[in-house]
Amino acid sequence: MRKFLISAALVSTVLTAAPAMAQYQGRPGTAQGWNRGGPDRGQVNNLLQDLNRAERQIDVAQRRGRDGISPREAAGLRREAQQIRLRLNQAFRGGINNREFAELRLRVNRLEQRVRFERHDRDNRRH
Repeated sequence: MRKFLISAALVSTVLTAAPAMAQYQGRPGTAQGWNRGGPDRGQVNNLLQDLNRAERQIDVAQRRGRDGISPREAAGLRREAQQIRLRLNQAFRGGINNREFAELRLRVNRLEQRVRFERHDRDNRRH
């Protein structure tokens, strides 16, 4: 009876520890579990700040009226910002590596460039 209780306790311990061990994605001795060897939290926070700043610039540029951008231009830019945000959320669910981060950084940079271009083209239409 005693052997049965000890083996049952051992099996229950292993069964409860297995899911916790399977969730860990980092290497022993490193703090890379959530980001799969990718960017650190500061880099990701900077990316989010840049995306938020681009979205604010879109809103400000549209409110400027004749000197700003048209509603159609703003809608296209907002759509692109939303797609970037969705892709960023998808990447965070499974962790983010350097390649994914570089792709998102490139998309945010392009969005910022498009916002600057649309603000200064003075044609009030979408290209």
